[in-house]
Amino acid sequence: MLTQKLRSFARVETGTVTVESVIILPVLFFAVMALFTYFDAYRKQSLALKANYAVADFLSRNYRYDQQTLEGLDELFEYMSKTGESSWVRVTAVECPATNTLAQCNDEVPRKLEFKDDNDRNSNASANSGISGHTEETMRQFLGPVIPKMYVGESLFVVETVAKYKPMFPGRWTGIYSRDFEHVVVTGSREYDDLCYDEPVDSCPTPVTD
Repeated sequence: MLTQKLRSFARVETGTVTVESVIILPVLFFAVMALFTYFDAYRKQSLALKANYAVADFLSRNYRYDQQTLEGLDELFEYMSKTGESSWVRVTAVECPATNTLAQCNDEVPRKLEFKDDNDRNSNASANSGISGHTEETMRQFLGPVIPKMYVGESLFVVETVAKYKPMFPGRWTGIYSRDFEHVVVTGSREYDDLCYDEPVDSCPTPVTD
């Protein structure tokens, strides 16, 4: 008797829209919410990378920068990446000194890269970063693996940026939690020999131009 009733129930094709909606709408809501969060996260990550390129491009067209310039670039990065004030920028100028060999600059682990002119003021971070510039040791450890091979006497600078991302919806619903979008861009000066950090104690010399 019970088996017959179950078979009869299985053959019934009637239903109500209300019951089906109650079942499917929460599923659709969470699916749309998750998709929106994923696309938003990828968009913010792309904006942060483009903002890093903008900062690096600006510095590549100048021979010097100071702390005030760095703070302005930090605000520019926050505006372009659409992130909060907890985001930060750090600039580090490095060189493969003429006293080294190519093996020391490119093959050694850690690579024997040095600060430009052996000046520890060649690594500087924006004030709200909560961190300081690199030491020569940390520069070799963290930046050495991402800096391309250099020839003896070459100078490059590295722009590190961190954009703080906070999703609109709780991570337990979408699987995406607050995170840092970290980007590192290595470039060289376009019009000058190198990039110099300018400060009153040791100001940058004006480069000779044609």
